[in-house]
Amino acid sequence: MILFFTAALLWQFQTASDPLGQPVYVASIAPDAARPFVHLKYSCGGIVGVELQFNLGEMQYAGAAFSRAAPEFEDVRFTFAEGKYDTAAKRAPITDGIATYEIKGSEAAFVAGLFKDSESVSVSRGSADFTFPLAGARFAIDEVMSACPFKYTDQ
Repeated sequence: MILFFTAALLWQFQTASDPLGQPVYVASIAPDAARPFVHLKYSCGGIVGVELQFNLGEMQYAGAAFSRAAPEFEDVRFTFAEGKYDTAAKRAPITDGIATYEIKGSEAAFVAGLFKDSESVSVSRGSADFTFPLAGARFAIDEVMSACPFKYTDQ
C-alpha cells in the first residue's frame, strides 16, 4: 500500500502562469531525477491553450542545426498494455526545451484521457522511446480538465 501511495505522488497537479500572467493548469511527471529533462505533461490555459508535451531524453546542443521554418509533424506512438495509439507531434518552441515535442487541442485532450486508465505508457518518436508510469495520472489530469477554460466534447 505504501508503494502505491509513493507511486501516486509521481504525477502532480499544479497551477502555473504563462508569460502574460494567465493561469495554466498542469498535470506532469518527471520520473527520473538523474534525467530531469525527460518529462511528460498535460496542460491547459493561458496563451498556450491545451497541449500535451513530452521529452524522451534527446538532448542535442552541440552541432544541432535549428531552422526558423515551422517544424514538421513527426509520427508518435503511445503504447499502453491495452493497445497502441498513433498520432503526430511537432517540436515545441525552444523555450520549452530542445527535443520537446507537443500535441495541441482536442488531440492532446484525447491522448491525456487515455493516460487515465492505464498503468504506464511508452512514448516513441523515431528511435527514441521512454516509458512513463501513470500511477496518479487520473487525479492530476482530471484536475486539469476540470479547471480548463477550453472544453472538448470527448473530455
